[in-house]
Amino acid sequence: MTQVTGLRPDDSALAGQVRAILQEVLEGSRLSENAKDRLRLLIAEHPGHPERALVEHFRALRKDAAADRELLSV
Repeated sequence: MTQVTGLRPDDSALAGQVRAILQEVLEGSRLSENAKDRLRLLIAEHPGHPERALVEHFRALRKDAAADRELLSV
């Protein structure tokens, strides 16, 4: 089981929800191991702010998808 750390006891309900989402994503099978490693790095880069890590993760996924579409259109 992957633990998403870096949250303080006084974190908001939103932070708790984001933490749960991150744990589910990391434990699931839908992301590649490379994407999971990148997400773990983002979590480590934003201690105490899981929402920032999640936003950065979404941005990276969007950038990857755009690059894939560009490759397919050539």
